[in-house]
Amino acid sequence: MTNRNNLHSGKRVKNIAAMLYLLVLTFVVGGTYINQQQNEAASSPESNKIGLAQ
Repeated sequence: MTNRNNLHSGKRVKNIAAMLYLLVLTFVVGGTYINQQQNEAASSPESNKIGLAQ
C-alpha cells in the first residue's frame, strides 16, 4: 500500500515539475518574441514614416 502511495506522489511531483518547466519556458520564449517584435518596430523606417504622417 505504501509503495503505491509513493508511486502516486512521485508521479504528482513529476507532473508539477513538468508544468512549471513549461510555464517558465513559455514565459521566456514569449518575452523574447515580444522583445524582438518591439525592436523591429522601433528600428523599421516604415514605422517612422507612419508616425510622421499622423
